Amino acid sequence: MNIVSVIDNLELEIPDSPLGITVSGGADSALLLYFLLKHSTNKLHIFTLANQSKNICNALASVNVVSRCAELTNNYNFLHHISYATTQTDEKLFNTPKQYYNDKTITHVYTGITKDPPKSVTDTFNQTTTETHERDPNLVRNTKDGIGFTPWTNIDKKYLCKIYEKYNLLENLFPLTRSCEWIKEFDTPDPGMGHCGECWWCEERKWGFDQSG
Repeated sequence: MNIVSVIDNLELEIPDSPLGITVSGGADSALLLYFLLKHSTNKLHIFTLANQSKNICNALASVNVVSRCAELTNNYNFLHHISYATTQTDEKLFNTPKQYYNDKTITHVYTGITKDPPKSVTDTFNQTTTETHERDPNLVRNTKDGIGFTPWTNIDKKYLCKIYEKYNLLENLFPLTRSCEWIKEFDTPDPGMGHCGECWWCEERKWGFDQSG
């Protein structure tokens, strides 16, 4: 087991075995992928679910993120698996990783999910969204649950930004990430691979990184 000191008291446990990680193309999973590629000693399996209802923008962003993380770490010992779904659900998101775990191809699955900002902040966000974002900031969660590792689960986007800053990733990794969940009910036009600035996830990104993306 490799224990990586990330920042302050935050540590990342990386078993010496083939691992899996779900990569959405967002800032959370991109940073986690960077650390796994930098410190893992076995083949890494990267899982992305392309959401066809959102024009697979997340999957396109994930390709750029994976490519940049490989370049930054000089680690190309991975496979990037992209599956497709008409709409994204948690069940569909983890179907392929579970299959690889059941086949004993991987021993653990990492997910780069963070906690919500304080409620006083999220109350100002646009609540119109088709995606779940209930990550209670007042709860302390386990970072390990069976086969799953969620090392960012007790930090929010502002703290995540501190990690990006510490490792000089704000300029060469963060801009490639995409957090937008634009839906047609918004007044703003479809941003494509950009950020609408109106959805809940764009609001969180702006709050955490003090940027519009």
